[in-house]
Parts: sequence; structure tokens; C-alpha cells
Amino acid sequence: MLIAPPRFRNKTGPSESMCSSFPVRDRLRQWRTRLGSIFGTTGVVLAATTGGLFQMFEAAMLDRYIQYRPLEAPDPRIVLITIDEDDIEEAGQWPLSDERLAILLEAVRSQQPRVLGLHLYRDVPIAPGSDRLSQVLANTPNLIGMEKYVGQSVPPPPILRQLNQVGLADMVMDPDGVIRRALVSVRDDEGNIRNSFAAALALMYLQQEQISIAPDAPGTSRVQLGKTLIESLRKNDGGYAQIDDGGYQIILNYRGSRENFESISMTEVLAGEVAEDQLRDRIVIIGPVAPSLKEGYNTPYSNRTRDRDTQMSSLVIHANLTSQLVSAALDGRKIIRVPSPALEWLWVLSWAAAGTLISWYWWQTSQFRSHTSPAWSLLLLYLLGLCLIPPTVGYLAFLNGLWVPVISPLAAGLTASFVISLHRIHRLQKLATCDGLTQLANRRYFDLYLDRAWGLSLRRQQPISIILCDVDYFKPYNDTYGHRQGDDCLQKIAQTLARSVRNGDVVARYGGEEFAIILPGTTLMDALNVAQRMNENVSRLRLSHQSSAVAPYVTLSCGVANLTPKLSHTPHQLIQAADCALYEAKEQGRNTCVLGQIAADPAADAN
Repeated sequence: MLIAPPRFRNKTGPSESMCSSFPVRDRLRQWRTRLGSIFGTTGVVLAATTGGLFQMFEAAMLDRYIQYRPLEAPDPRIVLITIDEDDIEEAGQWPLSDERLAILLEAVRSQQPRVLGLHLYRDVPIAPGSDRLSQVLANTPNLIGMEKYVGQSVPPPPILRQLNQVGLADMVMDPDGVIRRALVSVRDDEGNIRNSFAAALALMYLQQEQISIAPDAPGTSRVQLGKTLIESLRKNDGGYAQIDDGGYQIILNYRGSRENFESISMTEVLAGEVAEDQLRDRIVIIGPVAPSLKEGYNTPYSNRTRDRDTQMSSLVIHANLTSQLVSAALDGRKIIRVPSPALEWLWVLSWAAAGTLISWYWWQTSQFRSHTSPAWSLLLLYLLGLCLIPPTVGYLAFLNGLWVPVISPLAAGLTASFVISLHRIHRLQKLATCDGLTQLANRRYFDLYLDRAWGLSLRRQQPISIILCDVDYFKPYNDTYGHRQGDDCLQKIAQTLARSVRNGDVVARYGGEEFAIILPGTTLMDALNVAQRMNENVSRLRLSHQSSAVAPYVTLSCGVANLTPKLSHTPHQLIQAADCALYEAKEQGRNTCVLGQIAADPAADAN
């Protein structure tokens, strides 16, 4: 298959060689390329980020950070009263009867916890013991019940709703089914703020510490809670892209799995096996953890296959959020924040710049290294550093309560490095195939292209033509006007020749003042017309030539050859015929075009 020729630029200015006479212009051109790589890559990566291309990978990195950070001590303020498979078997039924639930609440209440959370739905009575349970609920002012609000709703116990002792059980799930965000509150249809179950527990606990939520500044979503400033999550914060940011959401800063909370089974509580004052002044949350109830959710602690065995019960998830809010308010435990959009853009921009400059530096210095130096090893080392630094910085930032996107800057750095490498490879290819003075194809590319064009013409049995041109009396021109003027003359002629042919034709500098043109699919007369047009166009330039014996301006002599290749023909025969025609044009007085002859039977050339 014929490869299309590159579009070589033809300029009136200096050549684009490495020995340019205008280093300032070259430097500006280089910086234009670098800045284009930096800002272009940044724009593409930010657009991809906004479109959600990296969200899954950023979320996976957040999971790794949560898993690999140092373990935290259990929260001493929270105790879980769990209902597992053994407890259900002991009770003999599920849901629990109102009688058993009332007895359980009375046993816990006798220990005088500061806050008591009932983490199970009880919207209808389950006899026996309904009156007893209603009395317990009505006489426990520090009890918080639960309701499902979003989607298919499940109402709370009517008594607790009347007493406004209800929290929302709704949780926020990421697109991949993992709980990484937490719902703190929502505003209902009447405009009232409804706290989540965990937030209601935390705020009731903090009341005795004289701590409540206070707006930080009018018109903002920031609120002050004790020692911590909290801001709601927006749809494009951190590694997220276009998420549903309804309600007041924050990133869930997990303390840990169920093992990070003190747990007591329901059976132990009912049997009186709880130590005296073990629950006093603490947050006690009662709820099921039995796998058969399918109360498990995927969290950052779940394995990659999301096995049910690694899921976390909703009871423990709410306990984590309760612990997060309370410990943030009292202890200053870090709330996971995200950088501002401007800082995120600057972060991506900086790594696009790093990838650009590292790749540029390597390509600039690699040409001066010996063949034995570990140039590629050094490049791999650069790229390895480029890949490791963002995750490392991201992990250190996470330990300090900041979720910094990692995949988008990593993509920016690698993409920018790839763009610069493509640019440099293209430049090297151009240097290898382009004449530095005229910006036409060089002799090497001419030979390669002729072989390919010849093969295609042979397969398709199409004619192919070659024109060889020579500047008349160019040596005297150089002697008269100097080499600088001679170079300028060649550049102008090169531009003229390039404008005189089709896009698919190749004009090459064949020698010092000699040019060659390949015309695939062109008949002999068409090729002759092209040669005459080039001759006329060069003459119209009226480049003064006082040393010419033909005309007072620069002229060309052209030799034209044409052939429909056979298996017995070779490209050399076509070139030789054009060269002979060029010689004949010079013999005829120059400034003319001559047709070359090729024997019908190549064997005849040998005789």
C-alpha cells in the first residue's frame, strides 16, 4: 500500500534545522509546543474528569487509602447491641415481638445511656406487648427511632414521630454500589430539615456538651460543629463527577469495621450479662447484623468481588457516621475534605507541566548520550516517578484529612509525556526525511517513496512519471551572489515547485541544485505539462542571474520520463531515463524540458 507523502512546509524564512540562525524564534516555537501540551492536556483531562471517566478509579484509590491507613482505636463513646443469627434463633421469630423489644429497651435504659438508638423499622405493632412497647417509647426521651424517607418510604413508630425523635435511615450509594458518602440531613417538601439517624444520635449526644450546629457564614453550606468546620459535598468534588448531591452529604470517614466498636449481643443484654454502668453516658445503638436479613452493604473494606462476607451492616455504617460527627466535634478528628475546584485544576495542570518538561528534557538530552548509556532506563525511571508521586502525595494528604484526586493528574502527566514524545518522534522523522534548507523531501525519502509508488503502479498497471530539474548555471550564481543568496534562491525555487504539483506528488531535493518530482498515475504528456509549468513558474520569479548564459534571471532545465512498470523494469531505469533527458536539455541550451526514452524491452538496454 502506498503511504501518502508528508506535507513538507516551504517557507521564505530560515530553515528549521538544528543550526537555526534564529535561536530566539526556535525557543519561542519550542515553548509554544510545550505550553500547547500543558494546557491542551489539562483541558482534555479536566473534560474527561467532568465526564466521569476517572470516577471509578478515583473511588478505588480512596478505598485503598481507607484500607491501608493506620488502624484507629475503637470509639469509647459508642456501644452496639447487635441482633445476629443466634439472637434471632433464641427469640424464635423475626421481626422481634413488641414484648421482647420493650424488655430489651428497658434493660438498656436502666444503664442510663446518654443516647439510645433503635436501628430497626417498627411501623406496625407486632403482638404481644404492643402497649408495653408504646409506653417505653413514650417515656424514653433520649431514644431515636428510624424511618426510610427517600424512595420507597417506611414510616417510624407513630409515638416517636409525634415526639420528633426520628432519624432518616437513608444511605447514599456510589454508582459502583459502594457506600463512601453519608447523608447528614435533607430538606423535606415543607422546607423542614430532617436529620439522618446517625446525625440525630450525634447531635443529641453533643447537646450535653453544649454543642450544636451553627452556620459558618450566610449563603454558604459550611457549618461549625464543635471543633470542626463541615462543608457539604458538591457533585464534582474530589474524584466525583456529576453525582447526585441532594441533601447535605459528606464523605464517610470510616473508623473501621464492626470490630472497631464495642459490641454486646441482645441475648447477653436480656440475660443480664452486661456489667454495671457499662452503657452509662454512652451512645447505644440497637440493630440487626444477621446476614440472613440482607442488611449488608459494600464499603471501602469490601473485597474487589464484593462478596457478602465482606459487606458491612447498615448498623455499623451508621455507627461510623455517628462516631465521625461526635469525634470531629469533641476531638477535632478530621473530616475528609476536598480541594477547591481551582486547586484541583492547578493540581492537574502542574502534573501536565511535569510530564511535558520531563519528557522534553529526556528527548533533548538523549541525543547527547552515548549508545551505551541507559537512556531508556532513565526514561522509565522518570515515568515511574511520575506514576508514584501523585498516589504518594494523595495518601499523605488523605492522612491529613484531604482527598486529592490522583488518577486525573496521573493521566495528565502521562498524556502530556506521550504528546511530547509523539511530537519529538514526528520531528525526528521529519529531520530524517526532510531537507533542512528547502523543507522538501530529501533524497532518502525520495528513494523510499519511489519504491512504494513503483510497487503500486506495478500492481495496478498505472503509469508513473519522474521529472529531474536542475537550476541552470547555479555554481556561477553562487560565485556571483554568495552562498546565502544561493540558499535563498533554492528556497524560493523549492516553494514554486511544490506549488506546481498535486497534493499526492512528491517534490524532493535530489542533489545540490537538482530537484526530483515523482508523479504517480501520470501520463507522459501530463508529466511534460507539469515540467513546463514548473519551468514557467520559476521563470516568473525573475530571480536576477547575471552569470547565466540563457537569461538574465534564474531558469530550469527539466528531464521527463514515464513508464508503466513491468516485472522486467526497475525504478533505476526510470531515473536513468529522466537523467538522460535532463542531460539532453542542457545540451540543447538549457531552460527547456526534454522527454526521456525507455526501451520497450529492458533487455534492449543492455545491447
